[in-house]
Amino acid sequence: MHTETLQQFYVRTGQPMPAELASQTNVSHFNVKQRTCLNRLTPYNRRDYYKICLIIGNGMHIAEDKETPVENAAIIFSNPRVPSAYRGISESQSGYYCLFNDTFLLNSIRQEIRYRSALFNPSIQAVISLDAANIERFKYLFGEMEGLLSSTYTYKSDMIRTLLQMIILEGIRIQGPVNQEHSGDRLISRFLELLNQQFPVDSPENPLRLFTPAAYASQLNVHVNHLNNVLKRSTGKTTREIIHERIVEEAKTLLLNTDWDAAQIAYTLGFEYPSHFNKYFKQNTQTTPLLFREQLRQAI
Repeated sequence: MHTETLQQFYVRTGQPMPAELASQTNVSHFNVKQRTCLNRLTPYNRRDYYKICLIIGNGMHIAEDKETPVENAAIIFSNPRVPSAYRGISESQSGYYCLFNDTFLLNSIRQEIRYRSALFNPSIQAVISLDAANIERFKYLFGEMEGLLSSTYTYKSDMIRTLLQMIILEGIRIQGPVNQEHSGDRLISRFLELLNQQFPVDSPENPLRLFTPAAYASQLNVHVNHLNNVLKRSTGKTTREIIHERIVEEAKTLLLNTDWDAAQIAYTLGFEYPSHFNKYFKQNTQTTPLLFREQLRQAI
């Protein structure tokens, strides 16, 4: 199935292409817009970016061939891995939407929060109905992000990340507990706690200790296949994928916030050779570590 890129989104919707997306790849990107009347079906596809929509109006959300009605108002957390579309039904459609990529998040959302949110966990319902009070709460948060984005405030990106995390946490609060039918819920919590203990990496003298699924399974006293099955069933991702995502996020953070060279970062994150780290990073981000650092610092 086709995966829509951020660039393709702007072309499809007839909006001006943001300068950073036109000239660079894998650069940090965030945007927020007010929604207008939308009574047609959006393309059904996956995306290489995250999207959160505040829908005020009636419509139908389609994901993995399942239709979920939106009545009056809802917030929709679109996971990039899940193909989805939206069709407005009522003529009156308003609200907001925001788009952002992994690079913009810069490791600001903890793994246990990711596990609880439909934005990152495809096993959770993406559509959350809203009452009048919650509509006003989300309108305020989106409006604050919109105002910050158009401002010249030096630290607006940091404030937007905070507001974005508030929106995600509000969604988790309204949605309620994750379905407890997963017998491995406690194991997942222990795994995520152990994963978080490995980060952040604060010194080349204290390299990453646990790098493989087998190492985590050993620490948790379970078979690696059992750990993998529980995580896959509850999060849609394998143990290796979750570990790799966290390592890539940490690599990005170190490239942006430290002056360590690629070799130091490689050894700190458990790679025996810098060339292995360069290949690994490029496989996961489509760019090299040094080019990523240069592009992101230029953008900032």
